[in-house]
Amino acid sequence: PELLNENTYSLHNYDEFKTVTDEYKALLLDALKLNYLLPQEAHDAYDQLVLFPIYACVNLYEMYYAVAMNKDLAEKNDPEANGWADKARELYVCDSLLTLHYNKEIADGKWNHIMDQTHIGYTYWQQPSRNVMPEIQTVPLSQTASLPPVFLESERYVSIEAEHYARANEGNAGWMVIPNLGKTLSGVTTTPVSVNPDKDTYLEYEMELSSTGEIKLEVLVSPTLNFNANRGLRYSVAFDNGEEQIVNINKKYTKEQMEKWQANSINSTITIHVVPVSGKHTLRFRALDPGIVLQKILIDTGGLKPSYLGASESKIKK
Repeated sequence: PELLNENTYSLHNYDEFKTVTDEYKALLLDALKLNYLLPQEAHDAYDQLVLFPIYACVNLYEMYYAVAMNKDLAEKNDPEANGWADKARELYVCDSLLTLHYNKEIADGKWNHIMDQTHIGYTYWQQPSRNVMPEIQTVPLSQTASLPPVFLESERYVSIEAEHYARANEGNAGWMVIPNLGKTLSGVTTTPVSVNPDKDTYLEYEMELSSTGEIKLEVLVSPTLNFNANRGLRYSVAFDNGEEQIVNINKKYTKEQMEKWQANSINSTITIHVVPVSGKHTLRFRALDPGIVLQKILIDTGGLKPSYLGASESKIKK
């Protein structure tokens, strides 16, 4: 492992680096399970011969994968590079703690100094005098893009988490993000809940579509009762300042529909739209009644598959 570095495996071709790292992590999980099953008197020998070598290598693979991700994102001035830099630092420290565990704790230090040989920072076959933290980069916040997110169509669909809007326009009501509410990331709703939002209260989402023609727009909201004298709760959607389509999520529903909402903890409604040209498009979402909690937006251009959570969020245009 001393000749391993962030360039050993390809980050992009065949998902190579992540694949080998995940395989090593799966091996570690098996080793930990077996360690749990062994009698106490066998733990030191097992740790020295099996568990430690796997654990140490997993840590190195994860560290260099973090370094590779950091450098790749830093080249694009992506602020996510900073999170990978922090992870790489943590794993570098973890390496020294694993070495300390081997030298001092296994069999009460019976094999002390065996793991002192340097193994991080090789540039050729000759070992360096000490471990060297791999070079990482940070992206200053001043360099991060302030442009609204533009989600890219891939595999003939677009998936957007509700809180990742391009614009949140406030009229007589505002917008509130509720973290961890919902099936995936969060929920977004109007506030105060006693106000009927006007036409100037809306969210806008931007996306780049390669498909044209008829598309399906699926809006996922939190299930709720039609508490407003059975009129039902409504929202409207429109593409590119076009004609709005108004949807009532719960004015009328069958017993089977209610049971489905209760079981799946989601209310899903679909509208049909026509996109005449490919390229950048803007979706405007308006809550026409208070109590609408938006969780996710799915645009199906022909490839969206059924799933419990809805497709994972699409990539953002850099």
